[in-house]
Amino acid sequence: MVKDGIVLGKRYEVLSKIGAGGMADVYKGKDTMLNRYVAIKVLKKEYREDENFVRKFRTEAQSAAGLLNPNVVNVYDVGEDRGLYYMVMELVEGITLKEYIERKGRLSHKEIISIAIQMCTGIGAAHAANIIHRDIKPQNVIISRDGKVKVTDFGIAKATTSNTISTNAMGSVHYTSPEQARGGFSDAKSDIYSIGITLYEMATGQVPFDGDSTVSVAMKHLQQEITPPSELVPDIPYSLEQIILKCTQKNSERRYDNMEDLIKDLKHALVDPDGDFVQIIPQNNADTVIITEDELNDIRDSYDDADEYDDDSYDDGYDDEYDDDYDDYRGGRKSKLPLILGIVGLVLIVFLIFKTVTLSSQLEEAQQKVTETQDLNKKYEQIQLEKMQLQEELDALKNPDGAKTETTADGEKTESTTTDDKKETSSTTASAGMKDYTVQQGDTPWTMAQKFYGNGAEYTKILEANGLQEGANIQPGDVLKIPAA
Repeated sequence: MVKDGIVLGKRYEVLSKIGAGGMADVYKGKDTMLNRYVAIKVLKKEYREDENFVRKFRTEAQSAAGLLNPNVVNVYDVGEDRGLYYMVMELVEGITLKEYIERKGRLSHKEIISIAIQMCTGIGAAHAANIIHRDIKPQNVIISRDGKVKVTDFGIAKATTSNTISTNAMGSVHYTSPEQARGGFSDAKSDIYSIGITLYEMATGQVPFDGDSTVSVAMKHLQQEITPPSELVPDIPYSLEQIILKCTQKNSERRYDNMEDLIKDLKHALVDPDGDFVQIIPQNNADTVIITEDELNDIRDSYDDADEYDDDSYDDGYDDEYDDDYDDYRGGRKSKLPLILGIVGLVLIVFLIFKTVTLSSQLEEAQQKVTETQDLNKKYEQIQLEKMQLQEELDALKNPDGAKTETTADGEKTESTTTDDKKETSSTTASAGMKDYTVQQGDTPWTMAQKFYGNGAEYTKILEANGLQEGANIQPGDVLKIPAA
């Protein structure tokens, strides 16, 4: 345990412990020379006492420091101070792929492929530099806050000796290749096997092999066939399943030859999920690996049966405070879709509000115009009535002797004098309670009732006397009978 505040190499100030791995404790630190935050891994005491391991650790750490790739957690420095062997690395703010899988249960095929492509790109860069990771697992894959996938812990697993394989295997046995489980030679194809197991876990939410001890899990890697992912997830794309099965072949010759071929198929699966393009070399012999009794004893001796694998004990040293930033993560990048939909929804709401206000204003204006039109019609009828009354008064003034002015059908006014015969007719009509009236321009039943009865509502009397229906069309020049009041 390194105390907070200690300065390593006269440059790296230890600020706080942020995690612990199988072979090192992880601290958040500050590079006082470049004024930036870094992650500092300090080897645990049991490894510091193994000179052979320390020498290989420093050699591999220096090799990893030469890896400059956006999908790799960069190693800045390695050193020793007061018996403490440390490695200074890029501090990535984010969560591990393991945490992301545990949160979501299982990932969509697009997420799996996108993460896998970035992960393989970083591991491929290491293979190009002749560095084999040997400890690939979701705990060693970091998803940064901006959605970048980064692989960490290059070189440490490769520096492990036979004396330390037990402790290292406890953190990795679920992802270890058959040749690693047997203690044999491991190369780039061993990393490809571990990638396949990681893909399997992303697709199904679980590892293919589990057990009560590290030995039992290692034996399953050697002897048992992997359950096809489609049996657990029926809707998994065919091409993705074939990629996983090819990566996890027990015979390394049947796996992908290199990362380039694997990335090529992953990209193909992205555009053709159900395509049958993954080629797996036929196997004449059974996949089951025959193990001699001596080899079985060696495996048992290599793994510590008393120590059970605890996946949750491994923390790559990255703060969990950023977990919530990755709920919307899609395909290696945080999805911007919710933000875009939110903006579009807000714009639509503003538009609808504006449209509603505009339509309400227009409706009020239309209602006001209707009211004004109705008022104008009433005023027009009143003016017409007053005009007729004035005309009658004028006619009376012009013809005091009883002559009256009538308007003919063609609009001409004629003056007539009441004769004795007409007086008799008028008298006869009057005696019957009726009198004739020649309709003039602008007359309506209402205006005539107003004229003769002083009340427009009495117009029904005129309609009944002349056998007219409501709304009947009368023309100037028509002669109507007007009932007495």
